Amino acid sequence: AFKTPTLRSLGQSAPYFHDGSAKDLTEVVTHYSKVFHREHHGQIRNADPKLGSIRIRTADIEALVAFLESLNEDYD
Repeated sequence: AFKTPTLRSLGQSAPYFHDGSAKDLTEVVTHYSKVFHREHHGQIRNADPKLGSIRIRTADIEALVAFLESLNEDYD
């Protein structure tokens, strides 16, 4: 069995990705926006076809990051 990690306090766990290459959630969401776009145009080999149906517009990135950061625990 695999337990999916929670999104709670995601905004407080930087850096992101396996190698720490994304310093904040904006970089993470921007990266995935580009991945989804590339899959939609058939530029990624062997990708899950469902990726191409996801759209994150540049105008949506700020709102999505704000939502993810709203899931942070308030430790103050």
